[in-house]
Amino acid sequence: MKINSIVLLVAFCILSLAGCKNKNGEARYTIAGTIQNASEQKLLLQEVPFGGKPIVTLDSVTLNKEGKYSFEFIAKQEGLYRLATEKEMEIIFINDENNIQLNADATNYQSYEAKGSKASKDLIDFLKTYRKKDSSIFATLYSLDILQKQKAKDSSIFWLQKQRTDKINDLNKFVENTLSTATSASMLYYVLGVSLRSMETAQVLALAKAAAEKTKAEPLVQFSTILSSQVQANTKTTSIEIGKPAPEIALADANGKIISLSSLKGKYVLVDFWASWCGPCRGENPNVVTAFEKYKKKNFTVLGVSLDDDKAAWQQAIVTDKLNWQHISDLKKWESTVVSTYQIEGIPFNVLVDPNGTIIAKELRGQALQDTLASLLH
Repeated sequence: MKINSIVLLVAFCILSLAGCKNKNGEARYTIAGTIQNASEQKLLLQEVPFGGKPIVTLDSVTLNKEGKYSFEFIAKQEGLYRLATEKEMEIIFINDENNIQLNADATNYQSYEAKGSKASKDLIDFLKTYRKKDSSIFATLYSLDILQKQKAKDSSIFWLQKQRTDKINDLNKFVENTLSTATSASMLYYVLGVSLRSMETAQVLALAKAAAEKTKAEPLVQFSTILSSQVQANTKTTSIEIGKPAPEIALADANGKIISLSSLKGKYVLVDFWASWCGPCRGENPNVVTAFEKYKKKNFTVLGVSLDDDKAAWQQAIVTDKLNWQHISDLKKWESTVVSTYQIEGIPFNVLVDPNGTIIAKELRGQALQDTLASLLH
């Protein structure tokens, strides 16, 4: 995996969340705890700016034999900070609460703990799992490189290539799930930046837009805007054509969980654009239900993308029409982001995507849908 240079271009600002602020919009934060095995070392409190800007040291203390420390600082907004020694130890936290305790062992600092800060604890848990999965990918890449240099059997190389792909997909699903459940805007921003290491930029953009819509946090909106401009500057606008990759979609389901089209890679996916208010869509739904029930055990699924703006009506239509597959929507009707992305002029509209994410058919309705699936999944 290559680290995308856009990480530094888009991650540019500290996120704003308020808590116990004075008349100037400032809040006082206390960070305290114990750093073991680092006696008489200098401990730095640092702000971590985005956008590749230099880290800002706010304060420092010299740890005593017990390793205890305490810092106080004032900030106008929630953001990312870290404690660091001059001997490699770095632990990151989010100032979502006014009193936070961070404890660590300098000889194993990646296993530090946070108390009094849910966002920091969530970030620690994320990093632990992420590092484990990332290390596993690296080990596979290392083994693959050795086999390729040794000109090993194609079967051995193919097996490792599949392992690499499976592990990257697993990592990306974990990142997507984190983005679906995280509540801290700073956490979301951090994870989005990390996701650029393993995901396609367009996929991250879709996730960023969904996160911005979910939280309404202005920095996430700005993240999406800047990332969007980068994508547009580096890609050409193409029509939705058979044989081309399906553009990424990442929207929330009824429970707020972000579901992406790319998370369904490995299956044939009918991306079905519809709405509860659309008579022809409701008329076509029984045909889609028949197809789903017939082929759902043959590596096929449906992703329903609604152009509704009434959540209750959308949910009722799903139940009434027995649409037992995953459904997503940004509830913006014709202002939905998918309209321009998929150049939708009317609904019902659908595209059939193969396990590699390539469009292999579109506008399949009635018997045409059944015949196409029968030829692929017989």
